[in-house]
Amino acid sequence: MRDGKIVQSGKYNELLNSGMDFKALVAAHETSMELVDGHAAAQAENSPIKQRPQANGEEVNGENKALDQVKSVKGSSKLIKDEERETGRVSLRVYKLYCTEAFGWWGVVAVVLLSLLWQSSLMAGDYWLAYETAEERATSFNPSLFIRIYAIIAGVSVVVILVRAFTVTLLGLKTAQIFFSQILHSILHAPMSFFDTTPSGRILTRVRLG
Repeated sequence: MRDGKIVQSGKYNELLNSGMDFKALVAAHETSMELVDGHAAAQAENSPIKQRPQANGEEVNGENKALDQVKSVKGSSKLIKDEERETGRVSLRVYKLYCTEAFGWWGVVAVVLLSLLWQSSLMAGDYWLAYETAEERATSFNPSLFIRIYAIIAGVSVVVILVRAFTVTLLGLKTAQIFFSQILHSILHAPMSFFDTTPSGRILTRVRLG
């Protein structure tokens, strides 16, 4: 790209043999890596661990330590870093963020109230059935009244469970859309160094799981 426009496209070898800016970019990157490695080797050579004389074979250990330092610095200069993984339990902050991202605490309160209302309607149906079928109500039992009230309680229970399911689904979809929009915004506004050091498969995995 140059000035926000695509000036060349193709495979890696084709771009490298074309003699344009891509070859110079690759050469500059290799030169910078060589300078980093050379600087690390020079620091290891001039380190006091190797310069200080030791006795009883400790000088060999010092040279080994210097070599280990060179290896560690060289390992840190690689372009693509290893993927880091979190271990342990999921913190409560993650659950709070997921539940309150879409509608805040009002969405959580609405889901809790609908759940309580649904459970109350189920309990009301059981209590009404137990009350009308008790022995004390055997003489004054009215079948038509019993069926009407029981049907009303069952209808209210069905309506409440449908509203609750719709609310939970809407809350989950809205939260997923917000998270996906934030991920997409972060990727689109990331610097080019992020795409140079992060494999595309790792980015796609994060977006798919997000």
